[in-house]
Amino acid sequence: MKKTVILLLILLCMISGCAKKESPKEEYAAENQNITEEESGKPEKITELTPFSYTFDPHVISKEYLRVFGEEIEPLFYGFCDAVLNGEDTFACPSEPEFHEILAVARVCLPIATYLIEEDDIYVENGRGHIAYRVEKEERMQLIQEFTERVSQLIESAVPYKEDDFIIALELLTAVARKNTVDEETLNGGLENILNVMPYRAITENTGICQEMAGEYIYYLLQCGINATTCSALSRDREFSHMWALVEIEGEYYHADPMMSVDYPNSPAFFGMNDTIRDQYGDFDPEEFTYAESGVFTHEDFVCNSERFKRLWRAESYRILHNERKLELTLFDVYAPETEDEFLY
Repeated sequence: MKKTVILLLILLCMISGCAKKESPKEEYAAENQNITEEESGKPEKITELTPFSYTFDPHVISKEYLRVFGEEIEPLFYGFCDAVLNGEDTFACPSEPEFHEILAVARVCLPIATYLIEEDDIYVENGRGHIAYRVEKEERMQLIQEFTERVSQLIESAVPYKEDDFIIALELLTAVARKNTVDEETLNGGLENILNVMPYRAITENTGICQEMAGEYIYYLLQCGINATTCSALSRDREFSHMWALVEIEGEYYHADPMMSVDYPNSPAFFGMNDTIRDQYGDFDPEEFTYAESGVFTHEDFVCNSERFKRLWRAESYRILHNERKLELTLFDVYAPETEDEFLY
């Protein structure tokens, strides 16, 4: 049943097409001309910055998937990850339904597995899950090496210093937005393109649609120890669907939209959104959000009402001054032509 829900969501997104709305200048300005800003003093400067140390992690999983499928899936999924990354054909798995749940988790939490495995041919026998691969082992190992190198290179180039989680999450969103293009053909192609829709494609080919970029971004976040999961919705008029990331920062959840960021790759406007701003950028009813590609959750589980990042929603571009723990923001001219703002952290 869980697998059916996930596949129906993917199909619905393909049928309806991802959301493409107006710019922050047009969409946000109409509703938010009077934003009150809080004043705060500058923190002390950091005298020494610590470089960000990253090592590829074969074992990452969203906390929300553990709530959907149960804590017992975690060791099974990690055993699956080890098998795939080491080129093995079997792993410990109690049943075929659990195997399919593992593959559903792998879509975001080990994207290369979706590309390498033929799901229709997998089976479980004597407590072992038998993996059916699409390509031979030598080619698989080469693809796995290229995948891990791509992931590592993006994270290492995007995140220079050990920082607060929200800075790392913002840097990763910007890196995804700058490297990617929206695949308009797939966006408008309907069901015939569904087999090509996977986060792995966005990671390796630098193109995709909302599901792919959201999954890609979430995978980078998980690699950096930041919890995140998918969030999706139909527009109120039911004419289009869209998927983005729900990011947990210091115990609070925020929306971040990689695909909408592609058109504004230097802007933080689609980062740290609360439910109200997420609704304005797309006409999505928060009460109808789907979390972690599952019907298990309701909006009450993930209410996003913080205005912590409201200054970022108006910014056309930003620059991080790590030593001063400050973001320099250049605002969209609808707010303050040729004026800069600051966000201290």
